[in-house]
Parts: sequence; structure tokens; C-alpha cells
Amino acid sequence: MKKRLLAVAVLTGISGAAAAQTVSVYGVIDAGVAYTNKSPTTAPNTGSLLGFQSNGESPSIFGLKGSEDIGGGTKVNMDLEGHFASGTGVGNQWGGLFGRQANVGVSGSFGNVTVGNQYSPAVLAFAATDPRGLKESFSGLMNWAFSQTPVQGGTSTGAVLNGAGNPVAAGYVYNDNSVIDVFLKNTISYSIQMPMGWMSKTDGLNLAVSYSLGGVAGSTQANRVIALGVTYSSPLILSLAYQAENGDGLAGASGTSNTKFSIGAGYALGTATVKINYLDNKGKNAGTGAEITHYKVIGLGADFKVSDLDTVTLAYYDGKNSDVNADTAKSLILSNDYSLSKRTTLYGLIAEVKAGSSVSGGSSAYNGDNFSAPPIAGQNAMALQLGLKHVF
Repeated sequence: MKKRLLAVAVLTGISGAAAAQTVSVYGVIDAGVAYTNKSPTTAPNTGSLLGFQSNGESPSIFGLKGSEDIGGGTKVNMDLEGHFASGTGVGNQWGGLFGRQANVGVSGSFGNVTVGNQYSPAVLAFAATDPRGLKESFSGLMNWAFSQTPVQGGTSTGAVLNGAGNPVAAGYVYNDNSVIDVFLKNTISYSIQMPMGWMSKTDGLNLAVSYSLGGVAGSTQANRVIALGVTYSSPLILSLAYQAENGDGLAGASGTSNTKFSIGAGYALGTATVKINYLDNKGKNAGTGAEITHYKVIGLGADFKVSDLDTVTLAYYDGKNSDVNADTAKSLILSNDYSLSKRTTLYGLIAEVKAGSSVSGGSSAYNGDNFSAPPIAGQNAMALQLGLKHVF
């Protein structure tokens, strides 16, 4: 699926052994249209909205990946990955040219060590049992990514500034290392894949852990992120995810913690794969221990392989903020992916979201997408999508 750009054989002057280096370009272009019958961007929140969507199923990304064999079964690896909008060509989302990934590492029989900007191992484990596989629209991604306290990148009007110079309400978490809780900056991670063979020869257990250095003078706790992801893959799929992050503690912001925990399971039976997942996200004032938010989301669904080219997915998400009982959302999604080729997918989706009478912006209880979020309190909204995704 990846095109080789360069393959150079060089002699290592010290050992005289041959080392091969490869660099490849990869990416995704996702483009389509989306419609919602009730949009929060149209007063009084009842007007419909039809627009272009750059990420209906997958983010549009561009990346460079490289690997060098240094002998003895050991490789040096690098990855640079950025995000752009297919509708406009505008890039630099999530922190710059390579805001998604910018890392280097070493891999071998001992596992993988990666240093730099990278995906959280927790979110990758969460994706394994998310009913919609963390697709960009109407999946567990929205529940995971936009549920910091407040939302990462929030622009509350208070005078307190975080380390990045953005305004943030005093007493709330803001972590400069955690971008939408998916991409982790200044991070060191370790992962290892261990064949198990319990149910089949392809069974495997993957363990991954990461630590993001806070970089705040006088404190090893401020701005720190710890993440853990465990997955087991066979006909039976199991996942466990945990992520904990602290606010940067700068400019008068009090110590606040945000933690995520997820557990899930799936099973492949014939042409169907069934998945269930539970996500618990809690925000606390670290000084007083007072709970600020507590989101709980249950997702369940199934993929049905209609043919070698066609897959239908039915999914349901039920979420609530236990600190605000009326802050709830129930989402039902039916989607279809049709493979036009090995690299190109035509997709369509219909979804309905029923929001409670009190919905906080960016709430983890809400399940939706960037096009139609936030939900409209106390109303039902329907969304339609049609798009084309090409992987290169």
C-alpha cells in the first residue's frame, strides 16, 4: 500500500555489514458531503446544514516513514505525519506540519522504543474494540478525544494562560503534551508484541506504555501524561486502555487531573464481528479532590461482511455525564463501506443523535463529529454522509 521512494544500500564503515534504508510516502485523502437536519450553527438551532466534509471516515493525512536495518535484527525507524483538509488543502492541524507524528525509534526482538510526537498507546488500544473502529465521524473517537476538562485548545475568556499562551479557566486541566488526548508530544514509549497461540497460531498480545515529560520547571508532575494500552487479538479481541494527564500548572492554574479508562471485547464469527466497549473519563481538582466531570460511555455494534467488497456496520452509543444528570446522548449509526479497489472506498452513513436537556459543549457523553457538534440540548438530530476515501 505504500510506495517506495528510496532504497539505498550502504556499507557501514565500522562493521563492514550492509545496511539498507528505505523511505516511503503514505497518506489518505478523504472527501465528501454531510447533511444534518438540525445544526447548532443556525439560530435558533433548528436549521439544516449541507456542507463539504474533509474527514467523514478517515483524517486526510500525509506522511513519510523510514526504516534502516542496522544488523542483528535491529532497525532504526522514523515517522513524520501531518493532517490537512481535503476541501481546502489547508494543513498544520493539531500542532503544525507534523502535528500527528514526528518521532524516531529502535525496534527488534526486544520490542519497540519510540521517542517524539506520537499516537497515545491508550487510544490505539481503545480503537481495537470501538464499535466503529475510531472512524472520524460518529464513533468512540469523539468520546475519547474531546473530553478533557475543558476541551483541549479551549478558549475560555479568563485571564489565566496555559503554557502555550492560550486562555484557560483557572482550576481546569490543560495539558500541552496531550493534543485532543490522541497525539502525545515529548513522549517516550515502549511496546512489544508477544505471540500467544491460545486459540490460533495468529493469536497475539500487544503491550504498550508511554510517558510524556512535562517540561515544567520545579515540577515532575505538571503537564505529565502517562498512557497504557493492552490488546489481545485472535477470533477473540480484548482491549484495556488507561491515560492520565495533569494540567501544566502555569500562570496560576491549580493542579487538575484528567483520567481515562476503557475496557472492551469483540469476537469474529463467520462474516460478522461484534464489539462492545466501555469508556470512563473523569476530571478532578487535584488539590481538593472535587470531581469536575465524569463521563461514561457504552458503545456496542457489529460489522457484517455482505461480500468481499461490501461491509455494513451498525453501532449504538449511550453516554452521560454523571455530574450533570441531564447531560446525556444516545446515538444510533448505520454505515456502509464499499471497496472500489484495494485503496479506494465509497462510504455512506445515516445517524441519529438524541441529546439530553443539558448538554455541555465537547461533552464526552455526546457522540458526533466535527461537522455537526455540539448537539442541541433536548432535541433529536439526524445526519447523512457520502464520501470517497483513497489510501496511498
